Amino acid sequence: MSLSFRISLSLIAGIFFGCIVVVLSCLLTATSFAEFAGEIRSPEIISAIILSLETSIAVVLLALLFRIPAAYILATKRFKGKNILDTLVDLPIVLPPLVCGLAILIAFGGGGIFSRFDVLFTVKGIILAQLFVASPFLIRSAKTAFESIDQDMMDAARTLGASEFYTFKKVSLPLTQCGIASGVIMTWARALGEFGATAMVAGCIPYRTETMTVGIYMHAMSGDIRASVALSLILVSFAFTTLIVFKYLGTIGDYNLGTRGAAA
Repeated sequence: MSLSFRISLSLIAGIFFGCIVVVLSCLLTATSFAEFAGEIRSPEIISAIILSLETSIAVVLLALLFRIPAAYILATKRFKGKNILDTLVDLPIVLPPLVCGLAILIAFGGGGIFSRFDVLFTVKGIILAQLFVASPFLIRSAKTAFESIDQDMMDAARTLGASEFYTFKKVSLPLTQCGIASGVIMTWARALGEFGATAMVAGCIPYRTETMTVGIYMHAMSGDIRASVALSLILVSFAFTTLIVFKYLGTIGDYNLGTRGAAA
């Protein structure tokens, strides 16, 4: 690699990383520590933080219950229409959250097919919107982990007379725990940072349906920048920690796969 090419790459990369640092620095310096400490003691902000944590944790639990089986089926079974189902799993990832929220609003609103379920403008609506948008990350991560399992191990378990459920419980799940854990982390982070679908389905009602992201928008639009910055800094802290843990689990997962391959 020539010196000029290296310099060019370094400059381009430096501009990219510099933009990230400058933008985040503007957010970090937009308030003082005293102002930040004062804002996060506000009852409305505390309510938004607690609500966001509660709903995002509920989303993770529901995703584990309903999405792991879906990921296992997509990874291990062959059937007609599998590609269509696999595409549907990824669709909420690429669709604008507002579109997802509008679809839920129509389905559960007056005259909708699920209108008898009271979820609009409630905490249940927040969980539903977050689950719809965030759970594909768990399915995708778990599916990849299931696909990476050495089929010889699965065949050996079946040869020894293990049932499919026993094989799933004792072989598949332990071997995919890092991949599932990574999916859980990304699902939680996505649910915590969800705004568009949540606002569409649950609205922006203080102390009832105001999550952190909704609070950032509402406070910014009303001119209360300090409250928006305080909530933003909390979300940045959560996001940074989440990514560090996610990368650590990815490293552990790669190491485990490497050691199993070497042992085989």
